[in-house]
This record gives sequence, structure tokens and C-alpha cells, in this order.
Amino acid sequence: MKPLLIFCLTVLLTGCGLKSIPYSQSTDAPEPNKAARSHYNWGLDYAKKGNLAQAVTEFKLAIHNEPGWAIPYFNLGAVHGNMGDLEQAILAWERATQLDTDFVKAYYNLAVAYSLRSEESLEDGSQVADIEKSIASLREAIRIDKTTLSAAKTEPAFDKIRDLPEYKELVQDPELKQ
Repeated sequence: MKPLLIFCLTVLLTGCGLKSIPYSQSTDAPEPNKAARSHYNWGLDYAKKGNLAQAVTEFKLAIHNEPGWAIPYFNLGAVHGNMGDLEQAILAWERATQLDTDFVKAYYNLAVAYSLRSEESLEDGSQVADIEKSIASLREAIRIDKTTLSAAKTEPAFDKIRDLPEYKELVQDPELKQ
């Protein structure tokens, strides 16, 4: 869980900061409405100050005001991850990828989260499904941005799956290296 928390907080504080608020990672769509932007910015401020519960509230209000905006879902997932709520983080990142199918950071975080969840689900049979989801999310992240491959090779969250044939096949796929 610790690698997810560190990664998510780093991405939250650096990757989607206050400099600009793109409507989407992949389009030039108009910016969200003023209320959504305000709640989003307040959510970032609360997250930076460590008030994660209030950050969740603000990101949810941003989503309420602009339901098609993927970025607040991404940051909501990061905050939930930092709060130790992997299930809610996964739900938020899944929604972010539904809204923006080229959202590489959301796919990467999903890969990390599913890998971590697979470690927790050794007993109930869902481990295989989580590993498959982790590999699929990582594949999509690498497809969108090839530089993600180098990060994946050193990501501590993938230590448990690194020796699996599916992971080895993924990192050696020539189509993903181009």
C-alpha cells in the first residue's frame, strides 16, 4: 500500500497541479464550469494541506458540477489511495479512464492498485482477476505513453507480478516499445 500512497501523492501534487486545469488529457475541450473549477482547486489545496476528507468532498463537488470531467476523478482516486481506501481509488480511476480513454496516469494508477489488491486477495480467488486487470491497465498505459514502460520496470508495486509470464510478455512486447 505504501508505494501507491507515495506515487499517488506525488502525482496529485505535481501531475495535475494548479497551473492549468485541462478538461481532458487528450482533447482541447472547453474548460469546466466555474463552480467545478473552484471545487477542484479547493480539493487540491486541501489535499496539499493533508486534509484528505475535505479534499474528497471538494473533488466530489467538482464532479457533481461537471460529471464529464476526468481530472477530478483521477485526484479523487489519489486521495482515496492515500487514505488507504483502495476500493474507492480503483472506482475513481476506472471512471477517469471511461471519461478519458487516453488518461495514462489513471491507467498506470489502476495497474498499481490492482497489483496491490492482488497481494491482499490471496485467499478469495480474486487474485488472478486483479493480476489480469493490473496487466491490462499497464498495457493500456504503455500503449498511450511508451515512457511508462521504464517506470513500470522499477515500480515496487509490481514486484509480486514481475516474474509472471504475462508481465514478462508485456514488457517485452515489441509493439509497446516503439
